This record gives sequence, structure tokens and C-alpha cells, in this order.
Amino acid sequence: MAQVTITGSIKSIGKTQDVSASFRKRELVIIESVGQRPAHIPIEFTQDRAALLDGFAPGEQVTVTAFVNGREWTGRDGVLKHFLSLSGNRIERAGGAAPVAAPAAAHAAAPAPGLADMPPASEEDDLPF
Repeated sequence: MAQVTITGSIKSIGKTQDVSASFRKRELVIIESVGQRPAHIPIEFTQDRAALLDGFAPGEQVTVTAFVNGREWTGRDGVLKHFLSLSGNRIERAGGAAPVAAPAAAHAAAPAPGLADMPPASEEDDLPF
């Protein structure tokens, strides 16, 4: 799943909506001022991630990490349509404040391997090209 990072100011934070007994969501709209026209970008925080928006207010500068989700739907007219949505995973105040991440994402990922982790180069190369 693709992931994007968006930095901008908070335009609005919606109330938490309990869609069903097992599903809740909350919408954040960020204004990203890049180019001639500012972009108003809705990002949906679901389940326990909805609480990540507590403590934030309109006008604050934030950086949000979100997953890009795509799906298709066939309308009543038989036309196949495609939709994109952004699912918020992490939010932090711009300027280096501590990030607020989803509880499952709170565990640090292993660092990327460096040159010291690479096996030594061999004189014989078995690559087909």
C-alpha cells in the first residue's frame, strides 16, 4: 500500500462518528499551500487512530502520514468508477514536536541495512547480465 506525507495547516477536525458498533471514523482536512492554489485534502482516521486528532486545533501546522487506498465501484448506470481515499496513520506538529502515531505503529522499525551489513563482494558474479 502506498504511503504519503502531507504538511500543511489544519482547516477542520470532524467529530468522531460511530458508523457501526465496530467501526468509527474522524475526518481531518489539511490545507496544503503548494503552487498557485491551496489544496484542501481530507484524511480519514479510523478506529483507535481517530483519537490521534485529540489535542490538535484548526490553524496548527502539522505533518500527516497516510496510506493511499483505492477502490472501484459500479454505479446504477453500469459505469465503473474509481475512488481514492487517504487513511491517516500518524500526525505530528510541524517544527519537530513529538509525533503522535497509531498504537500499532509505535514500535520502532528495524534500521535499513548499511554497507557493514552487506556480504563481501565476490570475484565471480553469477548474475545473468
